[in-house]
Amino acid sequence: MQTAILSGLQYKVDDNPPWISTILLGFQHYLMLLSSNLATPGIMASVICAIGIPEENHVKSILLGNMIFACGICTLVQTFFGARLPIVQCPAFAYIVPMIALTKIGQWKCDASNVENGLNSTTTHMNVTMDEEKEHIKRINMLTGTIMVAAILEIFIGFSGLVGVLLRFIGPLTVAPTIMLMGLSVAETGFNLAGQHWGISGGTIVLIILFSEVIPVFEVRNPFSKGREQKMEFVFHKIFSVILSTCIMWFLCYILTITGALPDDDSTYGYNARTDLRLNVIDEVPWVRFPYPGHWGVPTFNSAFFVAMVAGVVTSIIESIGDYYTCARLAGALPPPPAAVNRGIFIEGIDCILAAAVGAGFGVTSCSQNIGVISLTKVGSRRVVLVAGFIMALFGCLGKFSALVVTMPDPIIGASFLVLFGVLAAVGASNLQYVDLNSSRNLVVFGISLFLGLAFPNWVVANSTLIETGNNSLDQVINALLANNMFMGCFSALVLDNVIPGTDEERGIIIWREVPDFSDEEDDDIDEMDNVNLSLKTYDLPFGNNLIRNWKWGKYVPIFPTFDGFDGSRCPCKCLQSKSLNSDEEIEVIHNGYEDDSEKKSKLSEF
Repeated sequence: MQTAILSGLQYKVDDNPPWISTILLGFQHYLMLLSSNLATPGIMASVICAIGIPEENHVKSILLGNMIFACGICTLVQTFFGARLPIVQCPAFAYIVPMIALTKIGQWKCDASNVENGLNSTTTHMNVTMDEEKEHIKRINMLTGTIMVAAILEIFIGFSGLVGVLLRFIGPLTVAPTIMLMGLSVAETGFNLAGQHWGISGGTIVLIILFSEVIPVFEVRNPFSKGREQKMEFVFHKIFSVILSTCIMWFLCYILTITGALPDDDSTYGYNARTDLRLNVIDEVPWVRFPYPGHWGVPTFNSAFFVAMVAGVVTSIIESIGDYYTCARLAGALPPPPAAVNRGIFIEGIDCILAAAVGAGFGVTSCSQNIGVISLTKVGSRRVVLVAGFIMALFGCLGKFSALVVTMPDPIIGASFLVLFGVLAAVGASNLQYVDLNSSRNLVVFGISLFLGLAFPNWVVANSTLIETGNNSLDQVINALLANNMFMGCFSALVLDNVIPGTDEERGIIIWREVPDFSDEEDDDIDEMDNVNLSLKTYDLPFGNNLIRNWKWGKYVPIFPTFDGFDGSRCPCKCLQSKSLNSDEEIEVIHNGYEDDSEKKSKLSEF
């Protein structure tokens, strides 16, 4: 795809805005992370069967605090040591969706005393036994240990450079149904939450659409400008569309609660839209709590969950690689070289271990929503995201704040859930723009893989007892795979796309893998090239580069900046070969792998 660096970029990846602006912009990233993950604690509570137990709301507040803290720490590690791009780390639904699918099968179903589907997060069952109360701790420990083991696979893929090998078999026809199923497979969960009061949830959805898509960006006078009058774009309503919408509807629910418009009988429709159902949790949690490893207990391991997590690892890797290239373009950097991609996946695996260790209950991945913030604000500074990571870690330790968010009515959370996963499914479908949809071959691959991903897991859930190999552990593994929507869609698409004959152009491989090119851009966009530091120094490690450069064997280590790549091509500099660039222009193309000036001059001669 022919794309240019974001026009009008204010701060590039290596730039440092003033500290006041940096803090405000970092807080903005934090709000975006929070708004796009409001439903995550409730989902995790249903997965670990914490719905309906007396301490349900307390567990949710802890999960939310752990989530924010883990995302902050992981963002700092990834931005500082990983791909070195301004990418926020957030909960990976590639891990969460398989968990939901697995809890619908036999022994993994929550106890019958819990509310149907584990979604009524307000009803408390006082007759739950002590063993049942501790079931959620057993499950969170099992998820913690299993995710840690699965993350080792991601670490290995990144460190060994196998990412490039995997991408040889993966194209847009594989990615599209996989990402789509990530959103479509959990539609039932969102509808159950939103359906507790369709008036409130419908209003929330309408407001989100109005703020994000209908109300245009408009210009206002900049009160801080000096000299001649200057105008600035007002994009607040677009950046914070989810936060604004949820706060407005939350306040409306409060008004309806205190005026008695909402029923106070828990058996009446609309009861769960009240704002006073979980206020006690605010008093129960401390002001400050530090998420630490082993908070829930000793991690355990389960083979069935491990298989589900492996499918999540592969999906998360595919998603993150796409985010790396998108973020680099928006932040004014060259496309990441193989070493940066490998290191990003390697660190992401370490981040997953860190997130699981502090009791978040899930792995992490690159956050596409926060990359969208860069597009809107035109600020791609690495420093901003580092500050955002610190803010997240700080707020994750504030127990009262997490408890306050947990008191948000379920219909509002369900509405944000539907919007988030609806857009996620659409993002998956957008990968089809690269393929030839007039080809019957492509229609067969996409249609069959999407249908199998939607239909077959439902049959497995309803007939899980039919799978009997005589080995209970093997039965669990098979059920975990076949009941995983993403695995079925990804696996069937991967096989069909690589087995059925078709050209790379027909499959969309050529355009999909093409690095950004500036040769066909408009003159206005080319002018922006003067403001872009076209340098691979962006992807250097924060320290130790001179030492690594002196190691001759360093070019064989996939996560080192000097890595040549298995095909000997470490630099995507060919993307700069353009009729718009001439010998009179000074272009900085510096790579740490060059051992002397002659090698650098040889590389520059390609232009």
